[in-house]
Amino acid sequence: MLTHLNTGDMFDKIVVDGEHMVRLVLYVLIACCIYRSAQAADMQAVLGKVMDAPEGCFLMGNTFSDPYHIEMPVHEVCLSRFSMSPFPVTRGEFSAFVTDANYRTDAERSAGCYVYDGSFWKKDPAASWRTPGFKQEDDHPVVCVSWNDSVEYVHWLSRKKSRKYRLPTEAEWEYAARSGGKLERYAGGDDINSVAWYLSNSNNSTHSVGQKQPNGLGLYDMSGNVWQWTGDWYDKRYYRESPRNNPQGPVSGTKRIFRGGSWFYDQRGARTTYRDFSSPEFSSSYLGFRLVLPAQ
Repeated sequence: MLTHLNTGDMFDKIVVDGEHMVRLVLYVLIACCIYRSAQAADMQAVLGKVMDAPEGCFLMGNTFSDPYHIEMPVHEVCLSRFSMSPFPVTRGEFSAFVTDANYRTDAERSAGCYVYDGSFWKKDPAASWRTPGFKQEDDHPVVCVSWNDSVEYVHWLSRKKSRKYRLPTEAEWEYAARSGGKLERYAGGDDINSVAWYLSNSNNSTHSVGQKQPNGLGLYDMSGNVWQWTGDWYDKRYYRESPRNNPQGPVSGTKRIFRGGSWFYDQRGARTTYRDFSSPEFSSSYLGFRLVLPAQ
């Protein structure tokens, strides 16, 4: 038997349900805006600050079961207290330097920057920190910066702030990444997805700094997102010859060390112990930097 359908009542119900849905969508949008505003405010509060790394000793190098030769031999290192920026230098921060100092990077002055085209890495004459091959916001880590560029930024910021910023030594970088020398495979623990943007979750680009969990010292993006220049030269014998106290790296060389893995590298490349190196003028869309300060 057919039941009579009151179309007027049905229409009224649809209108009421529609109004409820509009309200719900508005509430969700407002909540999202409040959350993003609070998140941005928190980020701005942390940008420009530094996090303390206490003095201590640790075993530098790969103490896990799958080392690359470049991570060996394991050796004891003892460091004085220092401070490190919680994030890699961002695109917005680097832009302020470029504008104020009228600076042109190595990539802009020469043949461009190495970028990934989806199949291969190639040097693109049109690529630079402004155009690294993917979209970036101001809170993304700056890329396509050479070691030379990072040092120029350090000098500029030191003059601006009247503080002695510098790049970390390689030993400082690893000690800080491992939350003060702990046995951490990745910076903050052994769960890479909670602390790092890397090959399996990055969608082949950088991400806003500070979106993953920090490590035990309050440092973000020490594993993944971008590789980070250190102050050290590379020498294949240095791990065997390194002094125990506050090693500064080899006195000379042709390549500089960078650390941390990036959005393009796999899990092994994002380990706290993994190392890579290149010439001081080299730049790539996977490579940035962060800063340290001596203990105050």
